[in-house]
Amino acid sequence: MTKFLKTARATALAATALTPFVAGPAAGAAPAMVSDVDTSDPKALVDAINKALGAFQAKNDERLKLLESGKDDIVTRTEVETINAQITEYQESLDKVLADVGRMQVGSGSAANENLRANAVQFFTKATKTPVVEVEAAGVDLDAYAAYRAAFSNFIRKECRIDALSPEFRNALSVGDPDGAGWLVPTEVSSEMEKRIHDTSPMRQEARVITIGGTAWEAPWMTAKGTSGGWVGERQSRGSTDTPTVGMQRIETHEQYAYPEATQTMLDDGAIDVEQFLVEETQMEMGRTENTAFVSGDGSMKPRGFLDYRTDAVTTDDATRTWGKLQYVPVGAAGAFPTLSGIPGAGDADALITLIQKLHPTYRPGAKFFMNRSTEATVRKLKDGDGRYIVGFGDLRDNAFGFSILGTPVVNFEDMPDIAADSFSIAYGNMMRGYYIIDRIGFRVLRDPYTNKPYVGFYITKRTGGDVRNFDAIKLLKFAAS
Repeated sequence: MTKFLKTARATALAATALTPFVAGPAAGAAPAMVSDVDTSDPKALVDAINKALGAFQAKNDERLKLLESGKDDIVTRTEVETINAQITEYQESLDKVLADVGRMQVGSGSAANENLRANAVQFFTKATKTPVVEVEAAGVDLDAYAAYRAAFSNFIRKECRIDALSPEFRNALSVGDPDGAGWLVPTEVSSEMEKRIHDTSPMRQEARVITIGGTAWEAPWMTAKGTSGGWVGERQSRGSTDTPTVGMQRIETHEQYAYPEATQTMLDDGAIDVEQFLVEETQMEMGRTENTAFVSGDGSMKPRGFLDYRTDAVTTDDATRTWGKLQYVPVGAAGAFPTLSGIPGAGDADALITLIQKLHPTYRPGAKFFMNRSTEATVRKLKDGDGRYIVGFGDLRDNAFGFSILGTPVVNFEDMPDIAADSFSIAYGNMMRGYYIIDRIGFRVLRDPYTNKPYVGFYITKRTGGDVRNFDAIKLLKFAAS
């Protein structure tokens, strides 16, 4: 290993050593099962994960010692996998608790507490597709927005025969339907929809999200690969030099829809919060679908995911790699981490260290590892050349609720593939710098009481796009020999 890699490993391990751990049980002791832990208490779950991690590492060390002596004890191996699976269950329970807390925070503000002026500005910006800076200057009618807000709530519950409604009701709703493409969701409701989808979409939490009023986002791109001609004397000749390549990137937005259904009886029940029903159903249907596209979408009628670039990924470094290609690092074996030299059954983590080294220092602040839980469970077994585990877990004192690899946080993207021959199962980088999500402002809803009687359907649409913006800020790990 090069001197740089040794330095990187030492630095990373020093960071990992600072992560506090709760002492685990003695080797061979089984951790408490999920049923024995208060799954509504984040602190209890964090403590349980740390204890289980200690038990896992102790039991895995026992397994490795047996392998070194030429024994492959199936009982010990099974115990290792059982504890490892238990850690994953604890982590899933913790994620659920944190998500529930986030949802309670989202729903804590009622429409009555919202700023009517700010909501009106945002709403008419969406409706007119023109930036509205100040309500008074733009002549925006606050009464018209308030009337629309009330009419929309009634519109959801009642028969969708606009021509049969009172003139006041029709006039109020027409404020939000300037082009007949469905009714704009009021700001209070659409903001909660957007927040819910953000909180359940790992990519939205990591990538840069840009909101636009049109159908596409455009910006120039430029490679930073120009070169200097060097120092010259006053009368020396000067040859031409390489210049950065410049182009234009366009990220289209694509329509996604949700179609939740309810019975008319449910809609007639004034005790049921129908708007909250729409928010929750939209989040469930859209959040999962779009996150898959951000990871692996092919760009055809959907966002283009960063893993869609895997077929053209190369091992070439940033200085000479062309724009539009991601760099990958091979682990050195097909479908698995190679065996660590001198320790039978222990995976070699050198490829992960190389992956960190390949990312330019500019992007390392804020960089993270991305993988699914199955891959993360495999990585928990990895050690460095000195026999130390490379995976740690934070606790409440650090405000840390997840695993880290060599001091770098791990984010679970369940849409990433499991480890297999030639799979790109791990990514590393700064998603905020590397991947852009483009949203067209607003949601639209069409009420459909006819298609599937006796149910009332709500056809909710939004437009979203996504693509890699900076190809130097994201690196891939390929489970292959080269």
